[in-house]
Amino acid sequence: MKLEVIDLITEIAKRKSKITTAELAGKLGTSQQTISRKIRELEKSGLIERKNVPKGQLISLNENGVRFLRKKYLELRSVMEHSKPEAISLGGHVVSGSGEGKYYVGQEEYFTQFQEKLGFLPFLGTLNIRMKSVQDMRAKSEMEKIKPIIISGFKRENREFGEIRCYPCVINRRIKCAVVIPERTHHPPDILEIISPANIRKELSVKDNDYVHLEMRT
Repeated sequence: MKLEVIDLITEIAKRKSKITTAELAGKLGTSQQTISRKIRELEKSGLIERKNVPKGQLISLNENGVRFLRKKYLELRSVMEHSKPEAISLGGHVVSGSGEGKYYVGQEEYFTQFQEKLGFLPFLGTLNIRMKSVQDMRAKSEMEKIKPIIISGFKRENREFGEIRCYPCVINRRIKCAVVIPERTHHPPDILEIISPANIRKELSVKDNDYVHLEMRT
């Protein structure tokens, strides 16, 4: 396997104390001769410092080496943060809501937009689920990086109704639905509201505390 410069620099950086060529060869699974050649290249590039000792050489990154590694880290982080998984899966346990979902879903200005933008007329009510695992909360954060379908807000008399972000998905691999995140909500971050053309509780025969699974394509 070809020894990459970034692998060698990373291994040097992982050590708080200086490291010998023999130790590097053992860690990276290559010969000491290969390590020595790469070390000479790094020194010529001005990224490391070497010091001769009775048992060999001690190698450490200098300031240029640290800057080089930091630059590579930022490049990789940028790539990872902008990459998207093909699908996002999360789930939670069904909980009862306050009944407000039925009121808001039934507002004509929202209702017609749901049909136009999501492709279905929603059942009058929302299914609430509570996420309990760190994994599900992280998946929610990934979901929110996806461009949502926006249901525009409106104003009626002296009252304003905020916009709603919608994330189409499928629940329990059976029913088309969407996670809805209103601009104004009384729910804590671990609660998800879901709308669907079906009465999900009835169609899936679920009750409070039952676990349901959501999957969405990115």
